[in-house]
Amino acid sequence: MNHNFESRYWSPLIVVFGMFVTLLAGCATISTGAHYDETADFGAYKTFSWIDADPYIAAREGTGTTVSPLTRAKIQSAIRAGFEAKGYAFVEQRDSADFVVAYTVGARQEISVDSYPAPYYGAWGWHVRGSHYYVHEVATHSYTTGTLGVDVFDTASKKPVWHGWAEKTVTESDRKDPTPVINAAVTKLLEEFPR
Repeated sequence: MNHNFESRYWSPLIVVFGMFVTLLAGCATISTGAHYDETADFGAYKTFSWIDADPYIAAREGTGTTVSPLTRAKIQSAIRAGFEAKGYAFVEQRDSADFVVAYTVGARQEISVDSYPAPYYGAWGWHVRGSHYYVHEVATHSYTTGTLGVDVFDTASKKPVWHGWAEKTVTESDRKDPTPVINAAVTKLLEEFPR
């Protein structure tokens, strides 16, 4: 077997396959971020509660973002489980908690536009035979980006001390069963909560 032939043709195929896998993984990735009050004593926190009986902060009227009560219950359950997994104890009386939690959900429609050259060959037109014409083709794709934001407030000072968010392109499977993506988003964004 000619090893030069094998390495010359397999190497580019491996690179292309690797790029394809990376692209697919990127489509399903949950991105997160957070910022916090550097003066807050996160090490003193032991207990938490909800900011209100309903800790969901609704989007402004007319934004088109609606969240079903079932989805909100799943988000609340995931947030509570996430903080408990980090060692914080949930208490019903928010006045006795070290910090309280609120959350919000947003969605926005986005459009991606890809432009790429489409080669045309042939003897038509005024060009020299064998030369190429390049026409740019444009492909559009609309998708929904969902965002979950979690806010933490110090109970004593009543001030916000931490904000974390997770963002992901919403897929059809996410719509059918949001539980896995909710759990994954909450787990990933709470990794950024200071201890």
